[in-house]
Amino acid sequence: MEFRRKALENLRAPDDLDSPLRLARPRAWAVLALVAVLIAGGLVWSFNGSLARNVNIPGILTHPLGVSKVESPQSGLVSDVFAQTGNPVTKGAPVLSLVDAHGATQIVRAPFSGRTIALLVDNGQYVNAGATFMTVERTDSKNDRLVAVLFAPADKAGQLQIGDDVDMDVSSAPAQAFGLMRGHVTAVDAFPQTEQQVLDFLGGNQLLSNQLLKKGGPVRITVDLETDSKVSSGYRWTSASGPPFRINSWTQVTGYGRLPGERPIDWLLPK
Repeated sequence: MEFRRKALENLRAPDDLDSPLRLARPRAWAVLALVAVLIAGGLVWSFNGSLARNVNIPGILTHPLGVSKVESPQSGLVSDVFAQTGNPVTKGAPVLSLVDAHGATQIVRAPFSGRTIALLVDNGQYVNAGATFMTVERTDSKNDRLVAVLFAPADKAGQLQIGDDVDMDVSSAPAQAFGLMRGHVTAVDAFPQTEQQVLDFLGGNQLLSNQLLKKGGPVRITVDLETDSKVSSGYRWTSASGPPFRINSWTQVTGYGRLPGERPIDWLLPK
């Protein structure tokens, strides 16, 4: 019986099981070991590592009592305006004179101390009783000082606690040039404010009120500024000296709150 040559050769050839096993090259083993180390390191970091978190909230530098409207106690024709925009005013000081219906001159006095933000009347103008004729940034609180008042949505406000650090980007002192102003949270309102309450705190400034509520929210957060008498601005900054000028109230800011770190694995787990 004749057999094909190829069949005979197959019978003579050893089985695959008897063939020597070809192991991976050393370079391949090194790559596998590196991948294993990276995976193990990633798992350890995901459970024990920490990712920094920040929250940014718009606001304004002002005094704790904010800005209040001053209303005329009676009707009359404005004969003189004593107050000037931007200047300080003292409680009891004359701010306006009116000529009433009987021709008598009546002096209207400031009901509180502060700084004049806006004058809404001029000489020769008729003013009705109860009409707002000026707005004043009040400086008559018991512990008066310059503070940052931030307006946050409820979910962001709940992430900040009293004592938390907040750095502020001040619109009149660009952060790229001067760094951020240092501060810490001293109060977080328990309840959101109404649009009217925010408007009243800002002295009726509708444009600013809309801006803060749109970019931020109705929960008010008070941030005390950290002072430094050795620098020109009088406040601490993330840079060495901050801006070479004083920072005025009624300046818009953006507050950056530094929140506690979060484990990377928490981002993947359902909450």
